[in-house]
Amino acid sequence: MRLLVSILVMLIVSTALIGVSIYDIQYTTVAGANSTYPSLLVNQVVSTEGIVSAVGFTGGKYVITEGPGPWKGIFVNDPGRNPQLGDRIAITGTVNEVSGFTEIGAVTSYSVIDSGNEIPASTPVTTADLQTFPNYTGEKYEGVLVRLSDIKVTLVYSTDIFYVTQVSGSTATCQIMDSFFPSDHSWSGVIVNQIWSEISGVVYYSSPNPPQYRVHPRNDNDMIPSADINAISLKLEDVEFKKGETKEVKAIISRTEESWELNKYRFTFSFNPRIARFVDVDIASTLSDVYPVVELSDNADAVTIMYQGTDPIVSPNNNGLLLKLVFEAVSYGETVLDLTSARFYAADGDSVNASFLTDGKIRVPIIKRIAWLSIYRDELDKKNIFNPWLNEKITLEYGSLMVPGVASAKAIVRIYDAQGRLVATPFNGVIDTDTTSGYSVATGLRKTIWDGRDRNKNLLPIGVYYCHLEIIDRNTGHSETTVQPIVIASKLK
Repeated sequence: MRLLVSILVMLIVSTALIGVSIYDIQYTTVAGANSTYPSLLVNQVVSTEGIVSAVGFTGGKYVITEGPGPWKGIFVNDPGRNPQLGDRIAITGTVNEVSGFTEIGAVTSYSVIDSGNEIPASTPVTTADLQTFPNYTGEKYEGVLVRLSDIKVTLVYSTDIFYVTQVSGSTATCQIMDSFFPSDHSWSGVIVNQIWSEISGVVYYSSPNPPQYRVHPRNDNDMIPSADINAISLKLEDVEFKKGETKEVKAIISRTEESWELNKYRFTFSFNPRIARFVDVDIASTLSDVYPVVELSDNADAVTIMYQGTDPIVSPNNNGLLLKLVFEAVSYGETVLDLTSARFYAADGDSVNASFLTDGKIRVPIIKRIAWLSIYRDELDKKNIFNPWLNEKITLEYGSLMVPGVASAKAIVRIYDAQGRLVATPFNGVIDTDTTSGYSVATGLRKTIWDGRDRNKNLLPIGVYYCHLEIIDRNTGHSETTVQPIVIASKLK
């Protein structure tokens, strides 16, 4: 009897050492509750291995695969880990079903076998393959890197979701979502009837309202638009700077063909010069082979780029680096790089407007535990002087370091007269719950507009006043303060 038990234990240990394939974890034809198809190994601890094919999914999930084809990919819910694309990893964890979706969680063992592996090719599918009703044909592609070809947009549902269908053939639709992208990402420039040559991504099952299989592109390289000269897109990327730092912002163009003979372009964008200063352009390793002519507006808040090259501008995919724009971050805050127009010209003189323009953003977050205060009349006038008797207002901008997941900071903005008497309190509240200023929480900045009135709504007389900012750490109670003057100018007689 003891011998039999020993043999059984040895078999169990041996099985654990050999592990199971991702295919074995995922494959099933047995329907579970609510017509879902749970893994046959649900709630069991398994050891498996695969190549990391996608990282950065919402909640810290990543994807491993053992090759192209159905049933060969799976999500791993393992936040805090930092796998790299192309790593071949071995893991031990529990097979879970989350609202009908299979994943490996509670990872107890993780090791990198080797790195730099080629990611297995995406599996070609149609929108008809990724359906729930009547027989959940999309189940076999759950966690698999798939590729949709020759599709068009049927509906832009929200800033992070749109639907596609085949250009010809099936009329079934499939949802495209951006859970591998940053939390503030949006599908800017995506419109109904837009044609895409390919969209690749990992399939994720979502059960509520209604249940569906979603394709999540991993990055912009997974999205290749149809080569259409009337559907050129231009976008500026989002970049985070440190105050005083000089960095590049990429101008990215969609797929273009040599036969179009585009060798000239012109585009204009505007920005807030109080936050960033335009420095120059850089053509190194870009599709531009000569330096363009650059025009800066009188207020230094808009730039026009005019380029004429010697060779056609050819971008084989959706992420051609057209040009690099160099900026210096001059103050905390953030500014949109607002693309107002873009036009491309062929050698024979024909021209076409870019159909899809995507604005960029420069973000300069506060990175120190300080009380930051800036007072100005408007974005182009940095003076701290205003005349409320002429209905002028002044902006009080304030903030401190914001740490995700840590107790937020409270800000109190007080106005004192020259005798030190409190006359107004324009703001008293938690910084990260203020959504009226237009800044993202990550910057640590907020702003309040003050109309020059006291607590009783009476206009204050001319003179010098003092704005006192107090920032209180709600976790420790520690406070930082700073003071700046404000001048109320004489009213007209």
